This record gives sequence, structure tokens and C-alpha cells, in this order.
Amino acid sequence: MREDLDVTKLRINTVTKLFILMLLYDGPKHGYELIKTLSKTLLFKINPEQVYPFLHKLHKQGLARVVKVLERDKKVYELTEEGREAVEMLLERFSNLIEIAIAPKVNVCAGCGVKIYGDGYVEVIDGKELHFCCKHCAEHYKAMKLKIRK
Repeated sequence: MREDLDVTKLRINTVTKLFILMLLYDGPKHGYELIKTLSKTLLFKINPEQVYPFLHKLHKQGLARVVKVLERDKKVYELTEEGREAVEMLLERFSNLIEIAIAPKVNVCAGCGVKIYGDGYVEVIDGKELHFCCKHCAEHYKAMKLKIRK
């Protein structure tokens, strides 16, 4: 990580900017593609004024570059190595918030103990709703429970 990289200069003060960075971290995108994806994901209309000035700022600061220009002057942006490092620094900085946000959605497999993000496989056993990572763990759990009862 570059020690001279100051992510505070980016002023990530909106969810939109954070999502733009995450989408670019995932791979090259042009502005209209970002607007469409953001609108669909965030469930509200995203205006070009929320996207293009931020893309220009990323480009000016050397955190993104134009990798190709498509028809009608559509510019495809991708993060530079410094841009990827900046996103990683932001993720590290926000990791506690992200952990708090997803904690209620994390379950532990009753069979093997692995963490499950999302629902996994749910089964009611002995009147209790138990979460498993897969059907096989649920079957193994039931088989072991029967052995213990015998």
C-alpha cells in the first residue's frame, strides 16, 4: 500500500460514490452503465451529475483511467493500481461498519460450524429451526443426532 495515498481527498460522502468505486473495483465500466446499475441497485434514480464529475475527479487524481472510447464518445473507466489500493483502504476503514451491517444475516451451520452469509439450507428439527450450509450437513446432523439417541 502506498503511504502517500490519501483517500480522504476523495470525499466519499455518499453511498453513490462508494458504489461507483465498488463497481469500478469489480471491472471497467462506462458512465451510463454505472448510472443504470446504481439506479437498479439503490432503487432510486441516479443523475449523470452524480456520476460523471466523480469519474472525472478519479481520473484527474490518477485513481482511474479511460481504457477505451466507445460510440458517441462513451468513455470506459477502470481503476488504476492506486485506485484499487484506495478502494482497499476504504474497505479496511469501513470493515467494522460492513461487519455490523451483515452480522444479522450471518448464520452458523449447525452441522459443520461454517459461517453462512444468507439463508443457506434451513430445516426444522425437533421443533427448532436450524441453519445449515447445505442439505448434506443437515442429513449428517440428523444421522448423528439419531446415533446419540440410540
